[in-house]
Amino acid sequence: MPASFGAAKYDKMSCVELNVAMGAVADEMSATAIARGKVVHTNIPGWLLGGQRVASTVAARQSANIERLRQQEAAIAAARRSRC
Repeated sequence: MPASFGAAKYDKMSCVELNVAMGAVADEMSATAIARGKVVHTNIPGWLLGGQRVASTVAARQSANIERLRQQEAAIAAARRSRC
């Protein structure tokens, strides 16, 4: 999500809406981090060809999603600081 889009979106929200959005982003980030941890710690048998590559790809995708959520959380926090 581009920062300018997030800033414009969150500037129109009330303090209560910003708090709800912050909670939703935190919940999603937590769930994604838990899922990433499960993927990383999964014992993939050696005979399963490509299994390790798939696991690392999924973990990288989830890490990218967590980073996007962190940026979204930062945009919400900035809007909250300026408004509330």
